[in-house]
Amino acid sequence: MQTIRNLQVVEALNKASLLFLIICALACSRCAPERNNAFSNVYHNTSSHYNAYFIANEDIKQIEEIIEESYEWNYNLILPVFAPFDSILAQSYNEQIEHCITKASLAIQLHRGSNWEDNSYLLIGKARFYSLDFVNAIETFKYVNTKGLGDNEKHEALVALMRTFIEYEEINNAIAVSDYLKRENLNKKNLKNLYLTRGYLYQKTDDLNNMVKNLTQAVPLITHGKERARINFIIGQVYQSLGFESEAYSYYKETLKSNPEYELAFYTKLNMAQVSRLTKNNDIKKVRKYFRKLLKDRKNEEYKDKIYYEMAQFEVRHYHLELGMSYYNSSIRTSVNNNRQKAHSYWELGKIYYDSLAEYEIAKLYYDSTMSVLPQDEVEYAAIAQRSEVLTNFVKQLDIIHTNDSLLHLASLSTEALNLYLDEYIAQEEQAAILRQKAEEKRKKQQASAKQFTGSFGNTEDHTFGSNNYDGSVWYFYNPSSVSRGKSEFVSVWGDRPLEDNWRRSLKPSNLTEEAKEGEAALSDGRNTTPKPKEKPTTKDEEHSEGGTVSGLDKSTLMATVPATAEQQAALLVEIEQALYELGNIYNFDLNEKNNSVETFEILLERFPDTEHKYEVWYLLYLILEDLQNMPQSEYYKNLLLNQAPESIYAKLILNPNYRAESSMASEKLKKVYAQAYQLYQDENYPEALTLLNDGLAEYPDNDFVDNVQLLKILIHAETESAYTYEAALKNFLKEYEDSELVPHVEMLIKSSEQYQINLVNSSRAQFIKKFNQPHFFVFVYETDTELAHTLPDYFKPLIPKNQPNMTIGNLLLDEKYSMILISEFSDKQSALAFDDIVSEQKPSKKINKSGKFYNFVITKENFNIFYQTKELDTYLTFYRKNYPVK
Repeated sequence: MQTIRNLQVVEALNKASLLFLIICALACSRCAPERNNAFSNVYHNTSSHYNAYFIANEDIKQIEEIIEESYEWNYNLILPVFAPFDSILAQSYNEQIEHCITKASLAIQLHRGSNWEDNSYLLIGKARFYSLDFVNAIETFKYVNTKGLGDNEKHEALVALMRTFIEYEEINNAIAVSDYLKRENLNKKNLKNLYLTRGYLYQKTDDLNNMVKNLTQAVPLITHGKERARINFIIGQVYQSLGFESEAYSYYKETLKSNPEYELAFYTKLNMAQVSRLTKNNDIKKVRKYFRKLLKDRKNEEYKDKIYYEMAQFEVRHYHLELGMSYYNSSIRTSVNNNRQKAHSYWELGKIYYDSLAEYEIAKLYYDSTMSVLPQDEVEYAAIAQRSEVLTNFVKQLDIIHTNDSLLHLASLSTEALNLYLDEYIAQEEQAAILRQKAEEKRKKQQASAKQFTGSFGNTEDHTFGSNNYDGSVWYFYNPSSVSRGKSEFVSVWGDRPLEDNWRRSLKPSNLTEEAKEGEAALSDGRNTTPKPKEKPTTKDEEHSEGGTVSGLDKSTLMATVPATAEQQAALLVEIEQALYELGNIYNFDLNEKNNSVETFEILLERFPDTEHKYEVWYLLYLILEDLQNMPQSEYYKNLLLNQAPESIYAKLILNPNYRAESSMASEKLKKVYAQAYQLYQDENYPEALTLLNDGLAEYPDNDFVDNVQLLKILIHAETESAYTYEAALKNFLKEYEDSELVPHVEMLIKSSEQYQINLVNSSRAQFIKKFNQPHFFVFVYETDTELAHTLPDYFKPLIPKNQPNMTIGNLLLDEKYSMILISEFSDKQSALAFDDIVSEQKPSKKINKSGKFYNFVITKENFNIFYQTKELDTYLTFYRKNYPVK
């Protein structure tokens, strides 16, 4: 019985197992991706959410964390709403990108139709966005918006699409998405992200008002404390930059309420000090006391440069410029590892010297230092680089003027005076070099002591102007010997000149002459105008340097730099002329210092009356003085241009301010005419080409393209006229269009023509060509006489046939003895001979009442070139008698 029962139990268990397997199989079949029932939906929603989607979403979170932690937040500028990223950073999280796309794709493929399918597509879009694959990211977000089932997912996709358009620099598309979302009803999460993304959009387009408007709307929707603190801080920065200090203070205060990280809290407190409402002197003292408290706090050791920077900002803002500058310098000295902060301190000092003090030489030094440490990703990098370039050019031109004037001054001294000056100069420089050497040794000892004292606290060396790699020498303006050396180098190697309120006075030649005379007078009466170095005992440094100077200066080397010849001095004057022109333009266009520009240009005109820039400078002075309301002087330069250079472009601009625009339009029209005429020229249709060009010039006579048309006319005439006429036309072109870009090409054509004629003469010297079926010239040769040169053209003019009014009369020098009248051109041999007969009958040799020999004959254009080059009159007369009927 027991056995039977056991068998029954086994049979029952087998049936239960079979039933369980059947149920599992049915369940699995019901859960296939293509099934859509309650059981399968629960399964797919749960599996996709807590498996593949969850893992992919964690990858995105990790990527966003990497981006935020990798970005170097620059608190000197308004922080970006979203941390930037680039292709280099993207390589660091490439593994997470690929893993995210793989997992999100699995969530879609294995659980199609689940509630998390749209979300998985969103993750794929975000992964592509963070990998900078913006095109595919855009397509993915668009797919979710058009094919997605949930409104929230669609809205999330559109907000992400808007952010992608911003990064892809398709701002109009981003605005279109933003406008569309205004009509949609978003949940809190999407609405928060929309406000943040809009704020980011307006930050990118420099619309701070709309930026802060959207960020303030986002704050109540932000639940994460860290994010809320950062956005409140950004709002405070924007309000501070817009001048709303009370609002800025409120949002900085809100930032601190969110218990931010130490760095953000530190910068928030600094900014709060800047925007605190100060009504009494005691309030200013409280802020200063607060800054000093921050300096003493050991936790702020690495932030000292920033504290000093904010102290400087505070003092400058309250018009304590000198104190502010001192704090900027302290910021530079205490900045160890923060080049970005160091650059901003240098920059602020550069701006003070540039904008407030107008001391451009010193400003240039600070801008150089700024550029040496400023990261290239700074928003203002391009603007700072541009101003640095302007200052570099300014100092360069100034240095050329001072150096060359000093050298010319030395060249004017007698040998005795020059030797005395050099001896004194070398002695002074030797003393300065010894002082520098001692100061450097002292600095190194102090540095070594400081290292022993500070141990592992890091390098606290200062950065100086004298070293591009900032090796820690004493700061430039705290080192008297460095100042002396810099001043000496800046003025010039020879620039030991009296200080004046206005440097430009030293540019005038009269001053140089007076200085030279004064130097000569000093020598003649035993006086010494150069300060003599104080006597001092010989030092170990000097003993060590015996046989060679510490300064490295050598009298013979210095003497060799003084311009001894007229050519060398003329070259220096050319450099001064150009430097004055450049300097005037820098004052006018770059520094906007109109009065200094006027003064510099007037010095240029005074020192170099025939400068090649004369007309342009007159025009600039006319405009600048008009802008300065100095109408009499403005009219003076206006009249100079109109009277002395009426055909210049500057005179035309005065008469017609729209001349350039109108000339440009005419040039474009004339270019079309030119293209048609050039094609005719290539097709050897010369008459029609000339007609077209002449009509074009008549219709558009005054523009920038006329020189091209005139050159084409010369080339066309060259096909039908003599080489001599062609060459003369080219030379005339150079005179008429001396500023044309075509001048080098025309000069090359002239050389080619000259070489062609030389080759032609050499190959056919005294061998005239017997080809008479071509145009002819009439030639009248006479012994050179000034009176005849004036009377003969008038004598021959009435003899020219009335049916040929286009004939020209030329007067040419043949050789040292003879000149000739050239009448051109006759269409053939017969008409030329007929004219020669008329002349012979008139017997001009008797009528002009002059003694000497006279010859008249006709000649082909081809033979005239040979005749004019060889000058062989007798040879041609023999050829003429043999080949022409002579009466």
